[in-house]
Amino acid sequence: MAAATVSSSYVALAKTLPPRLIKFFKRWPPGTAETPRLNPFTTTVNPATGKWQDPIFSLRRQADICKLARKYGVEELLPPTPKSSMSREKRAMEVKKVTAKKVKGQMWERHLQEKLKKRKEAMLKMPTMIKEWKLKGHGRGWKEWPK
Repeated sequence: MAAATVSSSYVALAKTLPPRLIKFFKRWPPGTAETPRLNPFTTTVNPATGKWQDPIFSLRRQADICKLARKYGVEELLPPTPKSSMSREKRAMEVKKVTAKKVKGQMWERHLQEKLKKRKEAMLKMPTMIKEWKLKGHGRGWKEWPK
């Protein structure tokens, strides 16, 4: 008796779905644990020829079907697709690679702040350096030439 009520609730749910989803689930029914289902959203190998076949649904059509299924609450019945909300959340949680980002600005622009800082420090030390220069005989005995 309980199985009849469950199946009747599924029938009632199916009647509320739009025709596009009904047509999709007729052609590609959700699989069970015993029978794996074919995925029309990914490329597959033809067992007879060994050649790869393109996905049956393009990414745009996959997105449309996922949006419809999400709206009617049956998205978990769809085969795995990059357009599902679960895979989108998974991609959002991944750490982005920051090493591949392009560096902004020219080399001289990136080094300008450091160069100006060194120049300012050198200018502040200049009076002591001049005194030392004069004391040591204008370069004789000078160990470190300023850059």
